[in-house]
Amino acid sequence: MKIVPLQILVSVLLLAPAARAQQGSNDVDIAVRSGIDTDEAAKRRKDPAYDGDVSQHANHFLLASVSPHPSILPLVKPVDAIAIAKELTRLLVTLGFHAVGPDELPQIVITVEYGRGWLPNPYSDDNQGRERNNLTDSDPLSAWPLHEIFFSLASEMKRQSLDQEKLIIQIKAWRYTPDPKKKPPLLWKTTMFVDDPENRDLNELYQKMLAAGAPHFDRPIAREHEVVINTAMPVGHVNVGTPEVVKDPQPK
Repeated sequence: MKIVPLQILVSVLLLAPAARAQQGSNDVDIAVRSGIDTDEAAKRRKDPAYDGDVSQHANHFLLASVSPHPSILPLVKPVDAIAIAKELTRLLVTLGFHAVGPDELPQIVITVEYGRGWLPNPYSDDNQGRERNNLTDSDPLSAWPLHEIFFSLASEMKRQSLDQEKLIIQIKAWRYTPDPKKKPPLLWKTTMFVDDPENRDLNELYQKMLAAGAPHFDRPIAREHEVVINTAMPVGHVNVGTPEVVKDPQPK
């Protein structure tokens, strides 16, 4: 194990919040996690066409629900779930998925949860996120190394960041089963999340979050199980008219 001098570690941890603040209020880091079912992964490994051709996947879908995840604290603003559903459907169709009609049976049923919550932290032994309000995201393809602590400055900063509450959109794809009493298998799951849920409006972020996650729908993220996309938020502006001097009112 590589030992980092304590004074260096403390200095970096104290400077980390300031460094994040200097990134600019219009930038946002969107993290994406994605995994697929173990059996599905084994089947794709036997058929090379699976990885390169989306038509080989179960892609006739029914978007069944877009719902808020129970949270102790409220979101900044109520979320337009219909707008999220429309944008997700558009992205899925663009990727080659097919939205079923009234007389068609789906191959997969998609559910979406959004809200505030904690995610499992692969850099922490105690993994407290599982005990709290949690949109769980344990990767079914490659288990998160919950008990492997890579003691470095980078991993310590990630550990601290992932111990914080996140603003989350989580998409799950279930294999369709006509038997309502039978629990359908979860085929794949993609989670997008950002920091600072107390000060960020999901209505302003969901398009960027879905766009960041879309390339990983029905595809696992093999390298470290997570990618981070930095994107600039729209810059607000105020139009100021011609200044006018107003005299103090004369006392009556």
